Amino acid sequence: MTGKEIENISEYFYSRDPQMSAEDKWQTVFQQWVNRIEEKKLLLSLYELKLWLESTEAFFSSRFLESQIFRFSTAELRNYSIYLNTFTQVSSRIIQLLKEVDFKKDKFLLNFEEFIVEEILEIYTSKSFPTFSDTYSPESWFSSLRIFLQNLRHLCSELVKGDVVTQRTFSSIKKLYHKELTLNPIIMTLIKKRFIPKMDKIYQPDISRIISRIEEKDFRRQIGLFFLFAFRVMKINNFIESNLNRSRNIDHIIPLILALKRSQENLYTFHDNLLREHILAHLTKKQAGAIQAILEDFKQEYQKIFEGELPNFFDTQQERADRRKVLKNIVIICDMAIKELIEATAQVFDPQVSGGTIFENYISRKEKSGEVRARLSRLHAKINDYFSRKEHIPPSDILFDLNLFIETDLNQLQYKDWNEFLYFYNHLTEANFSDDFDVTLKSFHSFITTLLKGLVKGQ
Repeated sequence: MTGKEIENISEYFYSRDPQMSAEDKWQTVFQQWVNRIEEKKLLLSLYELKLWLESTEAFFSSRFLESQIFRFSTAELRNYSIYLNTFTQVSSRIIQLLKEVDFKKDKFLLNFEEFIVEEILEIYTSKSFPTFSDTYSPESWFSSLRIFLQNLRHLCSELVKGDVVTQRTFSSIKKLYHKELTLNPIIMTLIKKRFIPKMDKIYQPDISRIISRIEEKDFRRQIGLFFLFAFRVMKINNFIESNLNRSRNIDHIIPLILALKRSQENLYTFHDNLLREHILAHLTKKQAGAIQAILEDFKQEYQKIFEGELPNFFDTQQERADRRKVLKNIVIICDMAIKELIEATAQVFDPQVSGGTIFENYISRKEKSGEVRARLSRLHAKINDYFSRKEHIPPSDILFDLNLFIETDLNQLQYKDWNEFLYFYNHLTEANFSDDFDVTLKSFHSFITTLLKGLVKGQ
């Protein structure tokens, strides 16, 4: 590489502006890097890399996950091998994606790395980039990270061969991982950026039209961001579904589930901290109340996933738990909930918009309520018949119908009803056809009676 090539490379990124700060220069360089990724048709790989890195961060830092995994373990008996096993699987995919998006063999990137070292990092590190290392090498950052992850992955594989992986061992692995990430400015910027314009776009015409029709600029931006947050939840959920369909081992899905959890929480936080005041200022009281109700309904589905379904994944004491089925249920619940949220929010601005025009093959919970009500009515009648002529209907028939409803329609219920339905189901199966079975079944019958009345009124 000649000196002239290094000298001229800065002109490829931007015109030299003495007023431009180091941070602005770096953002310009990063955006040009993303542009090159797009030119090489690697945006999907970049999106997946970002998602896996975010998921790993959520996986390593989640107290919620730790409380679920060790729900039935005392502190001294905790074995963190599940963390290392999962990280081994995830890091394998990250390594592969780093290879895909690293085009360092290209002459352009070789110049790019030299430029970063000579023109930005060495000049501004002490003041503007305090978290970066003091020394830099023109070697590829991606190549260095790949080698590190390969070594760390091998180390984790060896550690899990022992009897127990202690919390201290797991903590050391996390520290090594995080230290290496901080040495990689491209990766750190990729993780920290909430939105990357090239990857975060709304292509759906109805939603785009709703956003563009909002006259006040700041409110238009806030509503646009709200829909971006919502579509991100849907994209992560779709990615989880595709991984579930093609993977034998499913432990690596858990970091993605935690990324899904975080993305839903980001949606609430954005609404509560930024969007709500704009909604109150620019919409009618009725419209603002409708959006608030939409968010409350979505939070109920969030509870259904993370307080109802996901704990079953880690419940070693529950023999009937099918771990893959638990994750599939989460995908189904989230898909229905986020599409309902997007549809209902869009209808606040344009009542003519429907979920059928926004999403392919979309059937709302309201449209399905007739089928749910019919199946619940049949179950209700079956229980009536059981008590009126016991000799003709064995308890096993009742349990069979309950299982059938759980398979086909349970996810259509709101969280409170969903949770109560499962509560009765679990008690009925535990009763094992004893005298307690009939007592519990009578209470369950009353619950279904109330539920049917609610479905008639509300749906």
